Amino acid sequence: MGSIQPLPSSSSVRSLLAQKNGRITLCETHDRTSTEIIRNAVGKDGQTFDGIWYSGLCQTTYLGIPDTEIISPLQRASLLGLNRDLKRMTDTRSLCAAFDADSGGDMKDIPALVGLLPLVGVGMIIIEDKAVSAPGGKINSLNVASGLQEQADMHDFANVIRAFKAASSGRDIMITARIETFTCRISKADPEEERQSCEHALNDALQRAKTYHEAGVDAIMIHSKSKSPDEVLEFLRQYRAIDQQTPLVVVPTAYSKTTKETLYKAGANVIIYANHLMRAKISAVSSISDKILAQNPELFTNDEEARACIEARNYGCLLRKLRERSYWGEESKEARMYRIVMETCASENIQATVKDLLQGELAGCEADKRIISVKELLQINAQQVAPVAELVG
Repeated sequence: MGSIQPLPSSSSVRSLLAQKNGRITLCETHDRTSTEIIRNAVGKDGQTFDGIWYSGLCQTTYLGIPDTEIISPLQRASLLGLNRDLKRMTDTRSLCAAFDADSGGDMKDIPALVGLLPLVGVGMIIIEDKAVSAPGGKINSLNVASGLQEQADMHDFANVIRAFKAASSGRDIMITARIETFTCRISKADPEEERQSCEHALNDALQRAKTYHEAGVDAIMIHSKSKSPDEVLEFLRQYRAIDQQTPLVVVPTAYSKTTKETLYKAGANVIIYANHLMRAKISAVSSISDKILAQNPELFTNDEEARACIEARNYGCLLRKLRERSYWGEESKEARMYRIVMETCASENIQATVKDLLQGELAGCEADKRIISVKELLQINAQQVAPVAELVG
């Protein structure tokens, strides 16, 4: 841990969109290794990622707590700023960065949040229009229970946008509204009711986009948990018919068999691979860890923290804890060997996943064979393996 120092100036999300004809791709990162792999990866035809995504789901998994806004966006951003393993800049290629700010948090925290994030290189803050009235009240958008999550009143959320815009005055940072209408919709069994529900949701999403645009938002993200891209594509097309300028953001986690070109042609400007590298890490470590622990069953017998992570299959948090012990010289020889093997396996699978994402024509499908499912990640994330007081105390 250390003090937060401003990063050197670099390409922002806004400037990269201008440089790249309105088409950029970002990839989730949660530690220095994943950031450097993203920075250095080059596809067979010279493809590279433009930036990184600080995912709420993956950051909380890494920290060992549920993705329920149990800690505030400001607290997550503070941990991001203090983590020396998450340096975004090196002497080589710079990356732009976007931050998942959940519901935005308490209104009084907004100036501090917007003031802090540029110090760690963030050029886009994405806020979702969910109604979260208390800590722990958020349901992840890809969760099967997300239909139980109420959306914020669009006019109240427009005031949140205005507060973020006021705080960002004079800063090169894009305030982005994340519309959750499709993820909060509950599917209907009756075909006609389902058709009407889908039509109502599309109209609501479009109206929210117009309202947020009028509030001054810099970009709009449309989210969906459907395996079909249809509702996202229809939103993109209809919104583009009334607004040609506002950048549109998509996250094709669920509809990964859609081509990137299809999304861009429909009007998308930013494609985010939101959780793939944490899923790649856990996938790689899980089976290897089982084999090592079968041969060395007493390795973590007296280590309650490590056992909790292993039982929850949260190898993202486990490797973080083991790395921190190594930093402070508190690591046994056996644990060190375990960590090195796990980190090597994780790094290799993350590199392969990044290459798949860069080189594939589809919006992620090629990488799916290397990673655990979103459902598995959500199940892992739901199990708290670290005390909140350890993180924010």
